[in-house]
Amino acid sequence: MAKPMRTIAQGCVILAAAVATGAATAQTEAWPRKTLRVICPFAAGGATDIFARVFSQRLQVALKQNVVVDNRGGAGGVIGTEIAVKSEADGHTLLFASDSPVTIGPNLYKTVPYDPLKDLTPVGKVVSVVNVLVVNPRLKIASVAELVSQARQRKAPFTYASSGTGAFGHLTGELFKASTGTNLTHVPYKGGGPGIAALIGGETDMSFATFPSVIPHAKAGRLILLAVSNNKRSKLLPDVPTIAEAGVPGFGVDNWQGLFAPPGLPRKILLALDREVAMIAASKEFADVANTQGAEADHVGVDQFGAFIRNDSARWKQIIEKNQIRG
Repeated sequence: MAKPMRTIAQGCVILAAAVATGAATAQTEAWPRKTLRVICPFAAGGATDIFARVFSQRLQVALKQNVVVDNRGGAGGVIGTEIAVKSEADGHTLLFASDSPVTIGPNLYKTVPYDPLKDLTPVGKVVSVVNVLVVNPRLKIASVAELVSQARQRKAPFTYASSGTGAFGHLTGELFKASTGTNLTHVPYKGGGPGIAALIGGETDMSFATFPSVIPHAKAGRLILLAVSNNKRSKLLPDVPTIAEAGVPGFGVDNWQGLFAPPGLPRKILLALDREVAMIAASKEFADVANTQGAEADHVGVDQFGAFIRNDSARWKQIIEKNQIRG
């Protein structure tokens, strides 16, 4: 009699396992089955927050499910990113982040509580901020070639302003130095506004800055816009060459924003999100909002985004270590 009882017991175990597996499968197939939370690792009102909210609104419409933005700012985006990393990988918690806490901060700070290359699931790049190289008019420089030529001949190096040590503009300047063999001196300010004001006032010579912060001054003649520092020309500045086109082959930086998920996200959900990211980035509504912020919708899908992240991290790691920059 014992043997039949064992058989029945084994059958119950198998049945229970099958039911559990079926329930788990059903939950995955039912995604999304509850409100989605999109963590923005920066305070409300900034560029990342604006992009995250517009993206989330479009995602809510597409999925027919509530999507809420959860601002968790602090430590250059590290705090919010850590929360996302430790969240359940069921597709209901996502991270909308910039390069700061993903490819720059982990190389800039001594320690961060996560490894972005292992602890995040890249879903897709969504937007790229347009960055430009500008100089003070008193230099009487009209091209990148002239700037490089004069920088190589000068005894005293040109100075370039940034919004702070380790900021995107600072790292771009160091990359420009390395790419051109010039000697430039970095001058950090407490924010982009003070840095541009100092450049206009003649305290510094040049800057690698965001499109919105300098375009009004360039139009008024207070600054001279030489080139776009992104990898490709901007639709917002179609007649302005990239730095690479202007004489520095291979140069190009991308100040990006993208979508991530916790590690271990089921492939089926990842691919579903990838499709939604592509459609949102291609929509006129999203593109229009991006343009008003001096950025452009710039989608890179799940199959390429992981490689993009690794390359971006490796490039900034090299620049940060070479120049011994610490946040």
